[in-house]
Amino acid sequence: MKKILVTITGWVCFSMLAVIIFVSWPWLLLIIGINSQPNPPQPTIKHGQFPFRLEYELNGQRKIIEDTLICEFDGYGSDEGQGKHRKWIGYLASGKESLLLLEVDKPVALGGDGKVVKQEIYYSEGSARYYMGDLKEYEEYRQSFPNAGYFEQYEDGRTSYGVIQADELLRKYDIKLISWDFTQPIKNTFVTSKE
Repeated sequence: MKKILVTITGWVCFSMLAVIIFVSWPWLLLIIGINSQPNPPQPTIKHGQFPFRLEYELNGQRKIIEDTLICEFDGYGSDEGQGKHRKWIGYLASGKESLLLLEVDKPVALGGDGKVVKQEIYYSEGSARYYMGDLKEYEEYRQSFPNAGYFEQYEDGRTSYGVIQADELLRKYDIKLISWDFTQPIKNTFVTSKE
């Protein structure tokens, strides 16, 4: 009886190990493959500053946001979608986290999905990759003007974000984006490191 129990336990452990290896093996190979690739070429220009001006109306009052987007090369990253790639960070010179147009104070009731406890309407200034001239030849980037973005946090901790079209922005929040004046992206070049 003891021998049968040991044999069954052995087969169960072996089966579990086989399943773990079978499931994790492709991911392990993918990680090894990605990390064995050389780093992409380095950017010649690693830092840029891009002043901008956003003019909009909120409840009939004209408002202006002027700031500078600072973009910096942040080394290399890797993932299964892009392989090894250059990383960029972008932040506002003012220290603000976003171009906040409106923070909705009152919670918004949603049917059955919970209650929104935080809602922000903002304008996205664009990606650091775009401004630093690091889009691939087949990629196209478009500014979101005259649309805006939203961020919502629910009472259960979930979050969601997305785009609000200009007509809905005006109808629901009485916000109209008037102008978006921004600095054009640079023409960057990329060179292979001699390390």
